Amino acid sequence: MAFAHSGRFTPAAAGALLAFVSAGCLASVSCDGNKAPRGEAAEQRRADGPAALALTSSDLDGYARGIRREIEAVRSAQQRSATAATPQERGEAMQASYETTTIPQGAEAAGLPVERYREVRKTVHEVFQTLDFQGRIDGPLSMDLSRASEATKEKLAEDAFAGLPAESAATLRGRMGELVPLWIEYVTLTAVAG
Repeated sequence: MAFAHSGRFTPAAAGALLAFVSAGCLASVSCDGNKAPRGEAAEQRRADGPAALALTSSDLDGYARGIRREIEAVRSAQQRSATAATPQERGEAMQASYETTTIPQGAEAAGLPVERYREVRKTVHEVFQTLDFQGRIDGPLSMDLSRASEATKEKLAEDAFAGLPAESAATLRGRMGELVPLWIEYVTLTAVAG
């Protein structure tokens, strides 16, 4: 599979890609490797996988506050890294941009427990990443589908919101105008090193 963007491939991008490919694999292949019919794939994923996360408007308010804080933290870390006088200072600054450091800051800004914020963030990011790969939003990620696995192609053929409860999908769709630009800014900073 070819995964392309307009900058460097970072550990954050590798983690996001691994999560996406893993989710894509679940969409069309059962644990024993047998292919599931396309229509049954989403149903099987809902039945076999963890319960779909219900997103509320309050969760998305928290996500917006939290991802803004993470963006600030990453920008600050990148600036410190650029002006660091020693390799140790540069390394410490870069570590400050890693998710292990920024997610707790985001959770604090969101007013959510860290695990809840992490779940909301993961759910939102997976939906937006899928929409970006599908070309339905103008984000920084792209994929050469001619080199993608059949499982990934099938995942990208599905509705990006299919794994969410209907009310949560509607809530997230209604907030895309506000949240997609924040997601793009975050991904550009972390995966594309903008």
